[in-house]
Amino acid sequence: MVDNTPAVPGSELAELRQATAEFLKASKADATHRAYAADWKDFEAWCAFHRLVCLPASPENVAVYLSSLATTGRKVSTIRRRCAAIAHFHRAAGYESPASHTGVRATTAGIARKLGSAPEKKAALTAEMLERVVKKIPADLTGLRDRALLLLGFGGALRRSELVGLDVADVARHPKGIVVAIRRSKTDQAGAGKTKAIPHGKRLKVVAALDAWTAAAGITAGPIFRGVRGSRALDARLGTNEVARIVKRRAQAAGLDPKVFAGHSLRSGFITSAADAGASLQGIASHAGHEKLDTTMGYVQVADAFRDHSGRKFL
Repeated sequence: MVDNTPAVPGSELAELRQATAEFLKASKADATHRAYAADWKDFEAWCAFHRLVCLPASPENVAVYLSSLATTGRKVSTIRRRCAAIAHFHRAAGYESPASHTGVRATTAGIARKLGSAPEKKAALTAEMLERVVKKIPADLTGLRDRALLLLGFGGALRRSELVGLDVADVARHPKGIVVAIRRSKTDQAGAGKTKAIPHGKRLKVVAALDAWTAAAGITAGPIFRGVRGSRALDARLGTNEVARIVKRRAQAAGLDPKVFAGHSLRSGFITSAADAGASLQGIASHAGHEKLDTTMGYVQVADAFRDHSGRKFL
């Protein structure tokens, strides 16, 4: 059979291959790439120590590696991610994934059954807790930033990446508050975008806190949340890990246990508070950006259990 496909010049083919590599990289979030790279590095080191070939790796060796992780105290979630990273790098190199082998899958399932795979959830920073936290934050530049970050993260039920990814241009004014444009999120890697309305409020006053921070820092364009040095805001955008540090530090200053909180506590705090206040499940899911109501139910079932408790009238 004659191939009548026009030949692609060498230089153009090289450019297409480069573009393909970039598209493949864009198929996963940057955080996933970083996590996979670290996981693969650990697997490479393990294979080198035991004088084993890591690419391509045999299913038996991958199963033994995963078992070694389990016996040294690694979480089930970590083990599953390591397995996914091994699969990713094998496929990227053109090899069949050893993680798809029946023996590897059975080993992973056995680890999950024996160790348990229930996720360790951090505590929700509810509206009442957050009000207590922000009252303890001083009015210096760092304090103004942290207050705005905590309140906006809570009011928008934002993920850490969404919060630190915000630019000034993403916030539009409205007589009743602000409308925040989320350009890209965990569940929207294609960048279709979503908007979230946040009212001025009477208790937490998210918009006032945001205005106080940007005015004091002189921020009129670019990233909203940045590092602070002395009395000056830096140009660099805060990283996602810094959100958790701020939450923990400010929670501790308010007398709360910092170990039970994380960056996600702002998002879960809004959802929990909204459920406790009687907001509809659909309304909560829409604001949080949940594609399935089951996801929202995982957050609100505790609040519902207390509000509708059968013994509330006599216990």
